Amino acid sequence: MTDNLFDTKSLINFKNKASKDWGKHNFIFDKFSNILFKKANEINSYFKNILIFSSDAKELLEKFSKLQFQHLLFVSQYEKLLEKVLFNNSKILKILSSPKNIPLQNESFDLIVCNFCLHNMNNKVKYLKKLYKLLDKDGVLFCNFFGEDSLLELKNSLYITDEKIFNGSFLRIPPMLKMVDISNIFSNVGFKETVSESIRYEIYYDNVFSLLKEIKGIGENNCMKQRKKGLMTMKYLKKLNETYIKKYSNNKSQLKATCDIISICTWKEKN
Repeated sequence: MTDNLFDTKSLINFKNKASKDWGKHNFIFDKFSNILFKKANEINSYFKNILIFSSDAKELLEKFSKLQFQHLLFVSQYEKLLEKVLFNNSKILKILSSPKNIPLQNESFDLIVCNFCLHNMNNKVKYLKKLYKLLDKDGVLFCNFFGEDSLLELKNSLYITDEKIFNGSFLRIPPMLKMVDISNIFSNVGFKETVSESIRYEIYYDNVFSLLKEIKGIGENNCMKQRKKGLMTMKYLKKLNETYIKKYSNNKSQLKATCDIISICTWKEKN
């Protein structure tokens, strides 16, 4: 698992651009915020201090603001998405900062949420060690991210199309995290009783153009440092669409896209 795969500046730029039409494409973030809220509420109805690192706009915060707490810090490195977070609540503080650089006191939070951040982050082990230190002794961490089977249909169609046009393939979609690998990392960092699950959605699109627009609409473009630019010509996209239809269309001529979300719940210590 490489520590220097992603171009963070490009990621921030993609996310900020996506903020313009965020409400048209944010259904995964909205849907999963409900799942996380229910999980948190089942564990505890009251948290003293909550810390949320997020790559959504206000979807998760709208749900978690319903919990009982003393203080909640909402941290995002995406300025334009953060501007959509409007709360008149003195207990909630929103902060524009990289999740790696924010100065916080260790053992300050009994609940930390890392919401769709980890899969696009360099130095994942270092980041998780930081979260471990920030948690109070009996604190709990929720971490969710896009898993290895996300967009598998698009990945395969891209490989096939590359072979047809270029006689070789390019890495156009970043390698996603495997649940077994990331669970081992959590354990090695020191987290206890880690519970992992994979939640899948099958989403259908009229064509590959609408799928790519959706990906761009949530700022999940390819932000790898070594990505190839300028290869997505109209000729290529038409061939990609033909390949996708041939392999992954249903009886209604719609294209299936898998969204695989890994959700992890783990504790610093568990009495």
